[in-house]
Amino acid sequence: MYVEGLDLMKRAADAGFERASYTYAMTSKLWDDDGDHFRGFSRDYVAKIGLLVRSSAGLWNWDHNDYFHIRRHVFISTVAPIFYSCPCSPLLEGHWALWDIDNRKAEDMCNRCFWIKEVGLFLRDFKASTGHPNFKTWR
Repeated sequence: MYVEGLDLMKRAADAGFERASYTYAMTSKLWDDDGDHFRGFSRDYVAKIGLLVRSSAGLWNWDHNDYFHIRRHVFISTVAPIFYSCPCSPLLEGHWALWDIDNRKAEDMCNRCFWIKEVGLFLRDFKASTGHPNFKTWR
């Protein structure tokens, strides 16, 4: 199921759908640690399309929710500390929480911290599916 879903997302991304391109790049990074799909994105583009995609609440469900949660916890425990300890830009505040990662550094952060921030926002705003509603009860 995961491979089929990723293949469909890749087809949409290859066809030029911006939301699919962003989501495919983030998913590839999280699941396969493949960051090659980020090469064609500028910081401005990622900031704009990322906000648009993440604000589409309710559209995204992860069938492999256990793996999603594992990847999220691995990110928080191993990658997020790099963001907070990098000297590229002073921290605005010193909290170690994923939910406020977008406001912690100034805009002059290094490229590595920028991408850590974007993946952190993606993980923060996307919710894993824990099941499907009983549609028979809807009227």
